Formats: sequence, C-alpha cells, structure tokens
Amino acid sequence: MGVERGLAGLRNVLEGVRFPVTRDTVVNAALDAGADEEMVSALRAMPAAEFNEANEILRAVPLPETEPESHTESARARERDQDA
Repeated sequence: MGVERGLAGLRNVLEGVRFPVTRDTVVNAALDAGADEEMVSALRAMPAAEFNEANEILRAVPLPETEPESHTESARARERDQDA
C-alpha cells in the first residue's frame, strides 16, 4: 500500500486511529498503512505521551522542513518570521 508523504499522509494515517492514543500506537498505524521510513522516524521522534486528538500529533511530529505543506506549526511560524 503506502501513504502520501507529509501532513496529508499523516492525516490519512490518523483517520483510522481511535483516540486517545500513544506514540507507539501511531507508529504502528503508520507502519500498517505503509508509511515510508521518513514518516515513521518522525513519528518515533514525538514525545512519549498520550494524544487526545489528531491535531496534537500534527503539532508534535517533527516533519521535514524541506517538504512543502508538511511543516510543523513552529516551522511555519519561523518561516513567517524570516519572511517578514
């Protein structure tokens, strides 16, 4: 199978997850969905915590800053500051 990269792919993975969820459960869901190693590594880098909703994970996962539309909220804020 395989999932799209970046935030879109992560959103697809999270659609099948029941919350609350742990980091390890999200990693396993990504692996089951066929996520690439880059996404799995990013998910493994999240804090070991319990997440109550998808947006918490989308904010916590350190997605690569080189992919358009896959930046974390903090990365987008840094970019806006640099552009200003």
